[in-house]
Amino acid sequence: MRLLFSCVSLEGHLGPLLPLARALAAAGHEVTFATGADREHQILAAGFLHSPAGPSGQDAREPAAGIRRELLSLPVEERRRFGFSRIFASVHAPPKLPALLALLRAGPMDAIVHDSADLAAPIAAAAAGLPSVNHSFGAMVPLSILEFAGELVEPLWREQGLEPVPYAGAFRGLYVDLAPRSFSWEEPQGERIRLRPANREPDSAPEWLAGLERPLVYATLGTIFNEPELFRLLLDGLDEVSALVTSGRNVDPASLGPVPGRVRVERFVPQGQVLPRCSAVVTHGGSGTTLGALAHGLPLLLVPQGADQFDNAARCERVGAAIVLRPGQVTPDAVREAL
Repeated sequence: MRLLFSCVSLEGHLGPLLPLARALAAAGHEVTFATGADREHQILAAGFLHSPAGPSGQDAREPAAGIRRELLSLPVEERRRFGFSRIFASVHAPPKLPALLALLRAGPMDAIVHDSADLAAPIAAAAAGLPSVNHSFGAMVPLSILEFAGELVEPLWREQGLEPVPYAGAFRGLYVDLAPRSFSWEEPQGERIRLRPANREPDSAPEWLAGLERPLVYATLGTIFNEPELFRLLLDGLDEVSALVTSGRNVDPASLGPVPGRVRVERFVPQGQVLPRCSAVVTHGGSGTTLGALAHGLPLLLVPQGADQFDNAARCERVGAAIVLRPGQVTPDAVREAL
């Protein structure tokens, strides 16, 4: 089969698709990725074809940052509904849909596999008469949020002469669920198959990683909420432990200021290489890092900022898997005490 994997051009949305893509390629299927041009090197290095489609992470960063600033004025419980819908329905989907349609006209595909935030992919699949598979990046996006996002992308469906499908088309086909059952607060509106997150990276780890002092704390704020101000609070609270901090590809480690003597800062290290070597994880609560830590049985210190992070933090706190510091509670002393 010829399969088009489509995702928004963000690390936390591409990464979860790669294990399934590898398995399908190993089974003899042809896999092409459609996402922003800034992901080309990563996709080619993973052994897949790449067709640029949709805004790059950098292109989307400025308008998305404006939306996130608006989020700060909203109650915490309303931020995800507003943020997910505005960012992915208004910033990402409109410019990506024409590129997907052109790609499907240029070379026929048999199906589209898309991440749950890629709201253009179900429309393109429907317009081309193809099945679509919705691949989660964590816990299922709440139905109320998908309903609101569906309202925002409704004009895109109608522009293609299509009747809008409920929930932004998220359940027009199979739903691939990476989240454990304990994370499932709602049921998908269609057929679901569960997959366990892949825990290991196929590439060998750098030699210096094995030489870090243990026990080792791993700290990351992902690639969207990696603000230097929050990193500064975490770094000051990590001064009594051995730690590896990843700042994100877009943040220069030098911009974070002085680093405690037993702390190493890198832009990016695949978490599949880090998690087997660490004893605790400090993170914002993004789905990829949170599920990865849980899969390795690691305790979490969560500092949620937005998106799905507050939901993930509540789930982990409920089962005793995490200590949670909410906005306004993150101080160096609080980090030290939690660790």
